[in-house]
Amino acid sequence: MPEAALLSADALSVRYGRSEALRPMSFQVTPGSLTLVLGPNGAGKTTLVKALAGAVLPQSGKVLLRGEDITWVPAHRRVRRGIALVPEGRGRLPGLSVNDNLVLGWNSASRDRRATRAEDFAAVLALFPVLAERLEQDCSTLSGGEMQMLAIARALLAKPDILLLDEPSLGLAPLAVARVYQALATLVANGLSMVLVEQKAVPLASPQESTIVLRNGRVIFQESRRPTREELAALYLGERAAR
Repeated sequence: MPEAALLSADALSVRYGRSEALRPMSFQVTPGSLTLVLGPNGAGKTTLVKALAGAVLPQSGKVLLRGEDITWVPAHRRVRRGIALVPEGRGRLPGLSVNDNLVLGWNSASRDRRATRAEDFAAVLALFPVLAERLEQDCSTLSGGEMQMLAIARALLAKPDILLLDEPSLGLAPLAVARVYQALATLVANGLSMVLVEQKAVPLASPQESTIVLRNGRVIFQESRRPTREELAALYLGERAAR
C-alpha cells in the first residue's frame, strides 16, 4: 500500500500578472523522502517552493498537508504546522546576532513541537559547530557558508516535518558547499523530509527520492530517479519533450 503523502501539490499553478510562472503541476512528498527540483534560471523553482511555503498564492490548484487543504493558510501558520523554508539568499537579518536569529527560529515553532531552548539549540549547534563560536556575532559579518548554515539552523529550530531549501549552494565556495551538504545528508539520514531546489545535480542521496525538472514553468521530467548529466543537459536545452 503506498505511503500517505506528507505534502502534496495538486495541479498547482502560479501567475505574476500576465506571466505564467508555474504551470499546473502535481507531486507528493512522503515522510522521510527527498524531492529534488532542478532547472535553469527562470524555470519556476523558487516560485514552487514559495507556493508550498505560503509565500506566494497560487492561481489554481491546491497545497495539501497530510491530506488537509492549506492552500490559503498563511505562511507563518504553515511554519507552525511543520513546513519550513530556507529561502534563496539565505534570508539573513542584518543587525541581529547569530543567537538572535536562532531565537527567532525557535519562537516560530508551535509549543507542542519544542523541547527546551537549550536542548533544541544544542541539536542545531551540534550539526553546525561553527555557529557555537559565533553566537554573539552580527550575522552580517558571517561568511557565505556560515550564513547558509545559520539559515538552515534557524529553519530547523521551527521543528519542521518538511524542509524546503532554495538553492543552498548558490554563491558558496566548494568547501562551504561540502559542509552544508554534509549537514543536509545527516538530516536526510535522520528521516527529515526535504524538497531541495538547485540548478544542477547535488551531492546528496536518499533511499526515497524523486526528481522534478522544470523549464519555463513546465514540468519536463518527473521520475523516481535522477536524470543523467547528459539527460539533464538535453532537458535544459529543450532537446527532450516534456513528460
